[in-house]
Amino acid sequence: MDDPDVFELEEAEGIGIFEPGTRFERDIDKGKMMSVLGLTALGMILLVIATVIIMIPLLAIPNLIFIDINTLEIYIDPNALLILTVAEIVFVIPPIYYVRKNGFPISSIGIKNMLSGIDIGLGFVIGALMVGSNIAVSWLVTNFAGPGLSGEQLLIARNPAELVAWIIVMFVFVGFTEEVLFRGFLQRRMEMYFKSQRNSNYRIMSLVITSFIFGIIHMDLIGLPVRFILGMFLGDLAQRRNYNIVGPSVAHGFNNAIVVVLASLGF
Repeated sequence: MDDPDVFELEEAEGIGIFEPGTRFERDIDKGKMMSVLGLTALGMILLVIATVIIMIPLLAIPNLIFIDINTLEIYIDPNALLILTVAEIVFVIPPIYYVRKNGFPISSIGIKNMLSGIDIGLGFVIGALMVGSNIAVSWLVTNFAGPGLSGEQLLIARNPAELVAWIIVMFVFVGFTEEVLFRGFLQRRMEMYFKSQRNSNYRIMSLVITSFIFGIIHMDLIGLPVRFILGMFLGDLAQRRNYNIVGPSVAHGFNNAIVVVLASLGF
């Protein structure tokens, strides 16, 4: 894939219709790249704000969230974490704002062909590979560096209803929203930026940098290697599928859903 917008251009030319106000993004200069990075950071800020807003009423419900006044430690019930995870929907706000402001089609952030059987199938295949890599790398990191503080011990379903809820949340509110922000929005434009700089390694550079950022935002140093590798899987799939985020979203959601299943079974 030489041009991330080849698909959109072919689609527009094929139907012979020009939609007023719609443009195609080809080049990203330094100023635009900084704007993209800023909007990605804004997505994280919005997540913190949304999480706090959702958390406030939860504090009034007994046994969901408890703050130890002496140690300032926060104890979160798995159901509370499930509810708080819904806050990730705000990740789609900066990318959508960007495309609407600039008159780009929504497909420019990877939201296209949402029912593509090929992409859904590839998503499950890559998701299975991610689960295997997740387990292997987590085992290595834990044995060499000790357990991290990622909070994955809270990703537990205590009954079938909770498990179904977690699976839905992982596919819709985590997999989809994170892939729109990090692959459909950030990585795609980073690839355009490096390509416009005549960098022959523009694809691998955008893949590695975005995967590193993806790992960092989870704020778990011990878990960084795992999330970096998972980000590489997701970013590579996005590149291979012309930045259609259906496959990466399915792979991301599948990996996370299996993590919940395994945690719930005591692994």
